[in-house]
Amino acid sequence: MQTHNGIAEQPLSPEEQVAYKAIAGGGSADEESARRLADRGLVVRDPYDIARWVAIDPRAAAQRLLAEEQEALARSLERMRQVPVIEGLYAHFEAHRLYGGPGSELLPTMAQVNDRLGSVSALATAEICSVQPTPPAERNAGARQLGSDRSLALLRSGRIGMRLVYGLAALMDEATREYADAFMEAGGQIKVSPSREQRMVIVDNDNLFIDDHVIAGTESHSGWHVRDRATVAWARAGFDRLWERARWWSEALAEAGDIRLSPRQLDILALFDAGLDSRAAAREVGISPRTLAAELTEAKASLGVSTTYQLMGWYGRWAARAKA
Repeated sequence: MQTHNGIAEQPLSPEEQVAYKAIAGGGSADEESARRLADRGLVVRDPYDIARWVAIDPRAAAQRLLAEEQEALARSLERMRQVPVIEGLYAHFEAHRLYGGPGSELLPTMAQVNDRLGSVSALATAEICSVQPTPPAERNAGARQLGSDRSLALLRSGRIGMRLVYGLAALMDEATREYADAFMEAGGQIKVSPSREQRMVIVDNDNLFIDDHVIAGTESHSGWHVRDRATVAWARAGFDRLWERARWWSEALAEAGDIRLSPRQLDILALFDAGLDSRAAAREVGISPRTLAAELTEAKASLGVSTTYQLMGWYGRWAARAKA
């Protein structure tokens, strides 16, 4: 029998009560019952006759039990007072959870984003919609290949449909043109948007993946996995409007013509066209302001112009042809 400070924790059974009454009346009880009573501090062996048991005033045992339970209750109340204090520490636990709530989760590295996107996409049953504004050539080669292989495998399975919107700069990337051919041959659809949109992936209208704009200093291409139904539905409505405005890949490619600027240079000009200044554009592209200035200098030389104003004039005419 388990005891706490000499007092058994199990309730006093009817058999034990009968045994105590017998011993208190000068009689005897079976050895097992007597030992259980001894565990409770209700009987002790007769010091003059070890074979006999002697009853002890039960009020002493009752008082000990009461004192112990009061002490345990006091300790329990003290621990309960710590509950609001501990819960108050939540404000300092990964602050992004306060911003996002239970409907979203920060994935602080590109590897985590790719892993989660892969596991969610593998369970897709209807459609995956994606906006990829950054020229694919600027993305990590391994992540780019992983995404391409995964998308083609899903399309070739015949289980789901896929729609993809690229930015204009993607038209000038040879590897992207090759991937676009394979993507469309497998049954996917691609359009091109003249404006530089925010990156997103929507899986089955249940899961949304977007870039991180909440936590400062996170890794480039970190992002959020959003499952809130209202937010995902809002993003899907935005994607559908963008899809209607965008131009089919083959048409945009035919109008773009031959060009000597790199996808990164076109991406920088698209950001300027969207109203970003040099510092903000450099941050968006993931390069230093000095590297951005060097890209602009090279772009001007390629086109034979001398000012950024002339460069943007050329970009406006080129973009108009590509989206006509």
